[in-house]
Amino acid sequence: MAVGRLRPPRWSLTCAAAVFCTFAAPAWAQDGPVTLYADQIQGLGSGQWTASGNVEVLYGDRRLYAHQAHYDEKKDEIIAKGQVHLVSPGIVTNAPEATLKIHSNQGIVLHPRFLLPSQDGHGQASSGRELGKNHYRLNEACYTTCHGQVPAWQIYSQQLDLNQNDQYISTYNSTLNVYGLPVLWLPYFSFPLQRHSGFLPPTIGSSTINGFTLGIPYYFDIASNLDDTLTVEGLTKRGVLLQNQFRYLEPNYSGQLLLALLPHDKLTGSNVWAVSWQHQQNLGDGFALSVNYNRVSYRNFLADLSGVTGFNGGYIGGVGNAPYLTSTGAISYGNRHLQAGVMLQGYQELLQGEAAPYAQLPYVYANGYWRLGKTGYFDWRSNFNYFYASTGPIGQRLDLTPTIGWKWSRAWGYLEPQGRLYFSHYQIQRNGPYDRVSNRSLPALSLRGGLNFVRDAQDGSSIVLHPMFKYLFIPLQAQNQIPNFDSSTPFQNYNSIFTDNSLFDGSDRINAANQLAYGLEGSGYNPNGREVWSAAIGQIQYFNRRQIDLAGNIVAQNSRSNYFWQAQYAPLANLNFLASSETDSDWQRFERMDFRAQWLAHNGTVLNLDYRYTRNYVDQAGVSAALPIGKQWRVLGSYQYDVQDNKPLEQLVGIGYDGGCWTAQLMMFHQILLGGQTNNAVYLEIVLRGLTSIGNSSNGFLDQYVPGASMEF
Repeated sequence: MAVGRLRPPRWSLTCAAAVFCTFAAPAWAQDGPVTLYADQIQGLGSGQWTASGNVEVLYGDRRLYAHQAHYDEKKDEIIAKGQVHLVSPGIVTNAPEATLKIHSNQGIVLHPRFLLPSQDGHGQASSGRELGKNHYRLNEACYTTCHGQVPAWQIYSQQLDLNQNDQYISTYNSTLNVYGLPVLWLPYFSFPLQRHSGFLPPTIGSSTINGFTLGIPYYFDIASNLDDTLTVEGLTKRGVLLQNQFRYLEPNYSGQLLLALLPHDKLTGSNVWAVSWQHQQNLGDGFALSVNYNRVSYRNFLADLSGVTGFNGGYIGGVGNAPYLTSTGAISYGNRHLQAGVMLQGYQELLQGEAAPYAQLPYVYANGYWRLGKTGYFDWRSNFNYFYASTGPIGQRLDLTPTIGWKWSRAWGYLEPQGRLYFSHYQIQRNGPYDRVSNRSLPALSLRGGLNFVRDAQDGSSIVLHPMFKYLFIPLQAQNQIPNFDSSTPFQNYNSIFTDNSLFDGSDRINAANQLAYGLEGSGYNPNGREVWSAAIGQIQYFNRRQIDLAGNIVAQNSRSNYFWQAQYAPLANLNFLASSETDSDWQRFERMDFRAQWLAHNGTVLNLDYRYTRNYVDQAGVSAALPIGKQWRVLGSYQYDVQDNKPLEQLVGIGYDGGCWTAQLMMFHQILLGGQTNNAVYLEIVLRGLTSIGNSSNGFLDQYVPGASMEF
């Protein structure tokens, strides 16, 4: 034992000399020496000493504070009394008395009160014992993360084991109390302090199609980069659903595999299943591999079961009302100038009467971009496709699209001439009315330019105007001699009128052009540099009066296109108005209109107003909102209405409560599913912070129903 020495005195009602001592640890000890601070020490050098007055004992990563402590070197034991305060990794304990075996990490504590700082968990017990380093057993204990004389929830347990080595708390013969009332008896219950194998909180829900649902998930912590979740879910109207999610993460690859099986489904009378596999891998030297495979056993799987499974838009390649599922597998390569790859892409039809796109088995592409001098560039696009479907023509297409251009620019404007060639070679099987072999070559010449005007105001605000134009020439050529594998007519907008093939998606149809597209863009900025408004309007003037349609036939064309405009106005940083529209060339009617007003307040208030109109297709209006009521309550709702059919589409009502150490959310939905059927669903989630959650997580639905809202408090 080292000789005691003085340390700077502590000042209290009476001044006492403070003594510091260091004790050499036994040879078998791993925690190093024991250091003692105290106002008074008696029995130094005898193997037994008694310290009193502001006692501090430091050993390894532990700290002990008390009014009095007695040490027996032979027993390696400290008996501490009087406001004992123990600080150990991950746990802090207060008690009137404690007996500790310093180097063997064992001890007994009477009437302890403990705190787990990282979880904000705390409780008390009649007695506690340290069984080994970071392993504690508490008798007649209670645990909660709540505060107050009557905690919102609290677990009373005959025995509570806290094993920080395994990061687990286990309780035996326990009762869950809610506001002092016992609501659930648990013969055994355990919950992790961090990721760990074991049962996860159950999921609870109800819907018109599935009935009452109760899911019991079990989580397998296989390794730091591997895990698996197996869920058994009972559906009162369907049967027992089994689902499994396996996830993996390596330095060069990652992915997940989801499987679901509902044997002897009462609704369909068959075995219902689904599989979804996503995989991404870096093969090195610029090469990469990706897989996205999705398949379901019947058309309405996503619409019926996506609410009770992990198969949703993020996993399965589609959303609940998607007309088809997409599956792809690809190997790609990329460097500074070249991007190339091979992909297989297939589809599964979900909506009756809606044909899925052609499968591409394979799709091979090679694209490159090179600078020519300071202002020139050469762009190369090429691909080879084999299109397959169960009916209709099938065949091969080779597309070559070289482009050469120059871009001359100054601060006040720019000018960009460009030349492009569209070349396609077809070999058709099951060709029907089409030639077995055919070629198409179409040149495209364009000149694009624009000016920049900036006006700065004295208050620091500014306005930017950008008039622009694009002249485009593509000769007219009938294309009804080749099949249509992947072309469609997209919804046009302001930006699309400045593209070369603006009338069609895909490569089977190339529109004719002898036209001038022109537009005006503008933006306004406040003195702080925030964009307050932006707007754009544009149109195409056609000098040719003939065009091709989606079938490839030559048809008449108006002298002008429709007008396209878009605007955004944000008078406040949290208030935004967005609009885009397409009107006919005479401003007589709207062809399309999309509008949204959104208010995002700092207190979590959200208000959305939406209107969507496409002539002869969509006419819908909606309102959604989330509103905090005080500090603890939050309500939200969404109402979508079909103006054309004069009926509601989708409705949501939700309420959430934050009790500090617990939260609860209740969501009620009315949904229109695939094929026009309806579904009423209820989702409930209860979270006991620091312990567990019960029910279905509702936040995944909010982006769709109430954009900008969250039930997180």
